[in-house]
Amino acid sequence: MPNFCAAPNCTRKSTQSDLAFFRFPRDPARCQKWVENCRRADLEDKTPDQLNKHYRLCAKHFETSMICKSVS
Repeated sequence: MPNFCAAPNCTRKSTQSDLAFFRFPRDPARCQKWVENCRRADLEDKTPDQLNKHYRLCAKHFETSMICKSVS
């Protein structure tokens, strides 16, 4: 099942791109920042766990310096 980007007006999905897709963070403060930056009112009433499980943002919505490519 493909992941769809949750950013407004972004039509990217994981099956059409080699871009990375990132889950919303479970940390409430960080998750709230992501929701605010998405500017989607329909995400505001969802819990961090719901957002983490069901929503993703593609790498196009992050500065390259913000993406850590190492696995720890």
